[in-house]
Amino acid sequence: MAVHRPLPLRRMFGFAGAGIAAFFLAWAVVGLVPGIPSLLDVFGMPGIRVPAAITIGGLLTAAVGFHEF
Repeated sequence: MAVHRPLPLRRMFGFAGAGIAAFFLAWAVVGLVPGIPSLLDVFGMPGIRVPAAITIGGLLTAAVGFHEF
């Protein structure tokens, strides 16, 4: 049986989605350092759902891009 390889465009979407999620993860970790604005400083408590939604969208995009990889 032949091995199914994802399309290069789909793989690119996977890396892009993982990059988006990694960016917000890195920002959350680096934001713990004093002097660097955290996600809460920039978006506030009510607005924290904006980066959360972008991160979840990136993770879903990565899941679609890396499906059957």
